[in-house]
Amino acid sequence: MEEQKDVDAAHICSCSCSETHNKRQQNVASTVCLTEDIIFFNILTRLPATFLFKSARLVCKAWAAIICKTQFVDAHLRHAKSGVFLQSTRPTYGARFLEFKDNGEYEVTHLNSKYPGRILNSCDGLSLLLQYSTGALHVSNPVTNQEERIPYLLGGDNLMYPPCAIARVPCGEFKLFAANVEKQAGVSVCHWYVLRLGIDNSWRKIGTESGDFDFKCIPIYTGGYDLYWVTEHRVIVMDVDKETFKAFPLPQELQWHPQYLKMGDCLSSIIFVEQGFQVYTFEPKSGKWTLYHQIGHLNYPHGHEVLSEFFCVWINQEVIIRSTLAPSLRTLIFGYNVKTRNLRMIDAIEVGSYDLAHHSNSLVTWKTVLP
Repeated sequence: MEEQKDVDAAHICSCSCSETHNKRQQNVASTVCLTEDIIFFNILTRLPATFLFKSARLVCKAWAAIICKTQFVDAHLRHAKSGVFLQSTRPTYGARFLEFKDNGEYEVTHLNSKYPGRILNSCDGLSLLLQYSTGALHVSNPVTNQEERIPYLLGGDNLMYPPCAIARVPCGEFKLFAANVEKQAGVSVCHWYVLRLGIDNSWRKIGTESGDFDFKCIPIYTGGYDLYWVTEHRVIVMDVDKETFKAFPLPQELQWHPQYLKMGDCLSSIIFVEQGFQVYTFEPKSGKWTLYHQIGHLNYPHGHEVLSEFFCVWINQEVIIRSTLAPSLRTLIFGYNVKTRNLRMIDAIEVGSYDLAHHSNSLVTWKTVLP
C-alpha cells in the first residue's frame, strides 16, 4: 500500500514538473514571439511609406498584420520625414514628393496622385485637391491610392469651392472646414462649415459672421488645434476640435504683400522690405507677432535676374522658394537655409509649373482598413 502511494506521488510530481516545464516553454516562446514583434514593429516604422505599402506588407502575413494596425500607422507617422508635395499644374499633371534627409540631401518620389488640379493643403499624409474644371474636391492618400470625392458645399455641379482645408482633431478623425463668403447689402458675411471625413455625407454650418473676409491665402493648419484664416486686416484662429473662433488684428507693418506659411507648429509671415525680407512668427494665445529672421537679397546664379519670388514651404530650417528668372523665364525651385544663410537650387526637380505644399508620406487612412 505504501509502495502504491509512493508511485502515485511520484507520478503526480512528474506530471506537475512536466506541466510546469511546458508552461515555461510556452512562456519563453510567447516572450520570443513578442520580442520579435516589437523588433519588427520598430524597424518597420522607420522605412518609407511607399516601400511598406507596395512591398513590405506583401512579404508575410505577420508583417501585413503589423503594418495594418492603427498603432503602427501612427508610430510610423511620428518617424516620417517632412517634405514637399509638388503637384504639376500642366497636363499630364502628376505629383512628386521631395523628402529632405537629416544631412540636408533630398530624394524625389513619384506619387500616384491621379487627380488633376491644385493641391490646397496636406495633413498627416492626406492631400486636399481641387479640380478647377469641375469644382470637384477630393481627399487622397497618394501612397495608398485611397480617395474620396467630397460633396459639393452649395449643391449642384460646376461650382467652385470657397477657401477650405483639412485638419485632424486629437481624437484622430479628420475634418474639412470651409468659409463661404457672400455680400449682403454691401457687407461681407462669412458662413463657416465643417464636414467629418468618412462620417458625414454633407456639410454642417457652424457659424455666421460679418466683417473683413478678404482672404489672402488658403487656410493654414499647423497641427494640434489651430487652423488659421488670414484676411487683409485680421488673423482668425479656429479651434478645430471645439469649432470656435477668435480674431486678432494684423499690425500695419505686416500688411505689405505678406506671404503666410506653416513653420513647424507656428504660423509665419514673410514680408518684403527694402533690405530683402523679414520673417515673423505668430503666437495664437496673445496674437503677438515676433521677428524671427531677416533675409537679405537672395544671390541667384550669376547672370540671372529674378522676376518673381514665391515662398512656399518651410522644411526644418529651410524655406523652399519658387522663383522665375530672366532671361530664360524658367521657374526653378530653391531652398534658403536661415541658419547658414545659403541659397541652393533644388536640381532634382525638372523645370515646370508646380503647386507646392508641406507634406509627409504616410499610411494614414480615414477608412476602416488599408486597401
